[in-house]
Amino acid sequence: MPTNPSREAVLMGFDDSVVSIPRDRRLRKVYLELSSLCNLDCPICFLKNSPEVRGDMDPGLVNDLLAQLRGFPRLEWVHFGGIGEPLVHPRVFEAMTLARSRGWKVRLTTNGTLLDTAGARALVRAGVDVVDFSLEAGAVSFPGRDSPAEATLETMRILRDVRQAGGSAFPEIRAAIVLTVSNLEGVRALPPLLKEAGVRGVSLSNLVPTSEAMVSQALYPVSLEGEASLQQALFLAFQREGLNVTLPRFALSSERHCAFVRSESAVIRWDGSVSPCYRLAHSYEEWVLGRKKQVCAHSFGSLASEPLEDIWDEKLFAGFRWRLRRALYASCLDCNLLPVCEYPKTTESDCWGDTPACSDCLWDRNLVRCP
Repeated sequence: MPTNPSREAVLMGFDDSVVSIPRDRRLRKVYLELSSLCNLDCPICFLKNSPEVRGDMDPGLVNDLLAQLRGFPRLEWVHFGGIGEPLVHPRVFEAMTLARSRGWKVRLTTNGTLLDTAGARALVRAGVDVVDFSLEAGAVSFPGRDSPAEATLETMRILRDVRQAGGSAFPEIRAAIVLTVSNLEGVRALPPLLKEAGVRGVSLSNLVPTSEAMVSQALYPVSLEGEASLQQALFLAFQREGLNVTLPRFALSSERHCAFVRSESAVIRWDGSVSPCYRLAHSYEEWVLGRKKQVCAHSFGSLASEPLEDIWDEKLFAGFRWRLRRALYASCLDCNLLPVCEYPKTTESDCWGDTPACSDCLWDRNLVRCP
């Protein structure tokens, strides 16, 4: 029997009740942002116009974090991703090898432009389970993307061939694609090329406009009938090639579902800050259904000053996860006061008094997805 109940549960007031939240180390997935730097300058990047300081995670912090993760017995995945490009970090292959050696599954999201034959061999040796290639169809209308579809497909083929030469079925090759008005037809033409390149699964997401000029490129919101037509066309295009595909919503729904919280995840930024999700990991501007919003980076603690176990158990973080799992937070998109309300202008807080505010998050409506 526990002798110190205060260490076994977080007590949080909610309405006229007191909620007891167990401290049970349920962290199952860590998104590890080794770097916020990138070799590309994509117009759709969240940090395109952000004043944030960028950098690489200190190697000592990487090792310390991977050691601390042993304190979470339910941890399954270490996902090397984030806003930057992981392969710019000088110790990326060493970090993935160490994570895999400790029994966790390892996943990498990359733009693929820095991956050559030697890098592909390193991924296979490290035992990486999944590689998600961030791929833009050739018809994408935004200039500045230096990795057209064909270049990324060639990188996929390199990894496919290296994997086969070594007699390994891993890493599984997947594609992550952001849909826009301009690239929709190009995406529908990609499945045969993806299959030939060794891809097994595809994750489709909608665009998060980070400038007013991008708003017209968003495929949402549409009617339920329009959504059914879009989803059917996309699903059939990939199904014909035997590719598993996950689709976003295109119509607004009253259902809210935070995939980050439901999957018991946390994002560790390059500087050691611990955030609940990608959206709140950095500060940037986004346009939510044509309305400008300032996203404010939110951290529940920093590994520079306290261990991850203490941050995960901290009352505000535990309470935040409890509320989001039950969708107990304001919903701006369903409110008739939205046009005149000040709260939706930032993610600092909402009209329920919650901080940070997830009240009009495009992820929880499944309009935007992460791999």
